[in-house]
Amino acid sequence: MQLMVLFSLNPEKAQTPPPHELLEAEFEAVRGLYMENLIRQVWLRSDGSGAFAIVEANSVDDAAEKLGRLPMVRAGVLQAPVIVPLSPYWGFAPRAN
Repeated sequence: MQLMVLFSLNPEKAQTPPPHELLEAEFEAVRGLYMENLIRQVWLRSDGSGAFAIVEANSVDDAAEKLGRLPMVRAGVLQAPVIVPLSPYWGFAPRAN
């Protein structure tokens, strides 16, 4: 199942940049989830407030459990991710006349 995932900075911790070691740990963890085919695409939000990802998982719970282990989520720098299940867009299907 494909999921849309929105990561947002925790406003209480967004005043100071995260330590370099935490950022590197996050980058490594995200690369690992990409290599495991959990994360299919990941984008930074241009306003600097977080990130967006397309994820493939067996369930929302499975994705939430794995994404909840990300270092910046565990450290509280990022809020718990918002996960939305996606379904195919049916507007491209053939139309009956």
